[in-house]
Amino acid sequence: MELGYLYKDLYEMTMTELEETLEYRRQGLAYEIYRIGSLCHSPLIKDFPGSPKEAIPELFPVEKGIPMPDFLVEKAIKRGVL
Repeated sequence: MELGYLYKDLYEMTMTELEETLEYRRQGLAYEIYRIGSLCHSPLIKDFPGSPKEAIPELFPVEKGIPMPDFLVEKAIKRGVL
């Protein structure tokens, strides 16, 4: 497989293990791409990203914020915002 795993090994994992394995592998690839880019970038580039998450945000999951309290959810549903 492209990610360096055999199909047999992936089939033997539970769904949680499989999800975590593939997620960590994607983040590892993102970090490798970032490190290669940071090592060979020109000193003239001023806006080079400071972390892999800034360099390749589509590979990292969206962080969940603070949950909205129930009374605010009810008001938002009444107003038609949610």
